[in-house]
Amino acid sequence: MKIMAFVGSPRKGSNTDILIDKVIEGAKSKTDVEAEKIYLYEADIKYCNACGAHTVLKGSRDCPLGDDMAGILHRMQEADAFIFGSPNHGRTISAAMTNFIARMMPLLKMHVEKDESGKIIHAEARPLTRGKKAVMVVSQGDPWPSSSALVVKIIDDNMKDFQMKKVGEVFSMNNIERAIVKNKPDELNLAFATGVRLALS
Repeated sequence: MKIMAFVGSPRKGSNTDILIDKVIEGAKSKTDVEAEKIYLYEADIKYCNACGAHTVLKGSRDCPLGDDMAGILHRMQEADAFIFGSPNHGRTISAAMTNFIARMMPLLKMHVEKDESGKIIHAEARPLTRGKKAVMVVSQGDPWPSSSALVVKIIDDNMKDFQMKKVGEVFSMNNIERAIVKNKPDELNLAFATGVRLALS
């Protein structure tokens, strides 16, 4: 099983990072896993400049930006499952995760039908990630679940847009201190169990 995990935290060893590792550990307890973890703040992923190359109007072309993303998108097509992890930054996903999702858009291949005059009469997205399994991991400092409502919604909606099969989510609160989740067995167990579901679903 090939799993790609995307760490949207700027800090290695963060609460988000720890929980992602626990999900991977859970998956490995049930099957052979080849896991690739990508730290989005360290990868060479340029900012999306809204060129529209992937859209219906531009013919659903590949992204023209030359960086690590082309290889990542290629490997995503070969992967079986994904883990999207982000801390709550200002009640939304981190800046790196926001840009990463924008740069994933070339995976939404647009199929277009035109009439004899060239006018578009039908278009639909056929994601190259259709049916692939996915898990989200969210960590926040606040003690109120509502603080991450938008974080969860953004990741969840994008999983749906890319037609991934959501297997589960790991949500952790009160993480003001770095790596404090190491002292939270219930949440570590939840992340492990989510990894088990990822492997078995």
